[in-house]
Amino acid sequence: MPGRNNKYVMVFMGVKGGRRIFYGWSPNGWDNWQFSATPLVNPERDGLTDISGPTVVKRNGTTYIAYHGNDGRMRLTEFGNDFRQENHLGVFHSPIASDRGRVAAPSFGSENGTEYMFYEAGARLSARICIARAVPGSALAPGAAA
Repeated sequence: MPGRNNKYVMVFMGVKGGRRIFYGWSPNGWDNWQFSATPLVNPERDGLTDISGPTVVKRNGTTYIAYHGNDGRMRLTEFGNDFRQENHLGVFHSPIASDRGRVAAPSFGSENGTEYMFYEAGARLSARICIARAVPGSALAPGAAA
């Protein structure tokens, strides 16, 4: 993030008139953390009252925040590499039958060129961790346009 002397960024849920996504930055990831008092993502832009479970996603040369809303679906917002955009792209994953009505807390990883999403599925206190694999040619697949 230009002009902030940082190498590390974190995103997290905070409460300010509802659950919102905030961010902080640090030069070394260990100390000297600074935090924005202004939310990075607000739920109203998605037609929601609460959002949480954010993660940073880098794809196709830009930065996105993936998170879930109080409606049980996961969304994506583009921020660019300087965190100055706020382009809400909408829902990228809605619950399927095996998700038991709710998906949350997306996290991403890859192995041998295949992208995976780990996420929480089901009611909050009885949820389980699930895994989804990107289909070649999908937005999550390497080299695909987001």
